Amino acid sequence: MRDTDRRIRIRRAGLISEDARVRHFDELDEDAQDAVRELAGRPQTGQEPTDLDDGDVVKFTDYYQIRAR
Repeated sequence: MRDTDRRIRIRRAGLISEDARVRHFDELDEDAQDAVRELAGRPQTGQEPTDLDDGDVVKFTDYYQIRAR
């Protein structure tokens, strides 16, 4: 996990911009996979893993966009 207090929310992506970094679930490290499994499609936040950044898109059961604050 990062040494910051940033939190992430993961929500289903609508349109994906051409310059978005799209990652496949199996390419993520274990912390990021756990976060995606736990947060995808749920209205809650979690600690930001080091392998994901604000704006990233993850292909999991659907496409999900990462939002960090």
